[in-house]
Amino acid sequence: MKKLRITVGKKTYDVTVEVLSDDTPSGVRAAPATVGAVPSVAASTPTPTAATPPGAAAPGAVVSPMAGTVKTVEVKEGDEVAAGDVLIVLEAMKMENKISAPKAGVVKSVAVTEGQGVQDGQELVVIE
Repeated sequence: MKKLRITVGKKTYDVTVEVLSDDTPSGVRAAPATVGAVPSVAASTPTPTAATPPGAAAPGAVVSPMAGTVKTVEVKEGDEVAAGDVLIVLEAMKMENKISAPKAGVVKSVAVTEGQGVQDGQELVVIE
């Protein structure tokens, strides 16, 4: 084990590392690394999503059980669905979550699009 002191910016860290192989001759010190200028990048302003507050969803609304990103929308307005049919595939924490119809009916509206970010409790689809 080797103890090292590493300085990043103006912060100093004391770390202990395990040396697996040491090809550096004893007494040789590594030169400090230099960092070039970081190019500036223009940040884009995210489009705000209007989350439906919990308890304020329309009757027949299917709401998101978690925050995530809409991967696919499997239905469109006017589609007939059976209980258990997949309506939306939501990606959260790198996992795909299938959001299914809680009841049979007709899709009255689809409130989201593919690639859109959604919040927990946000209305996704309304079934009549």
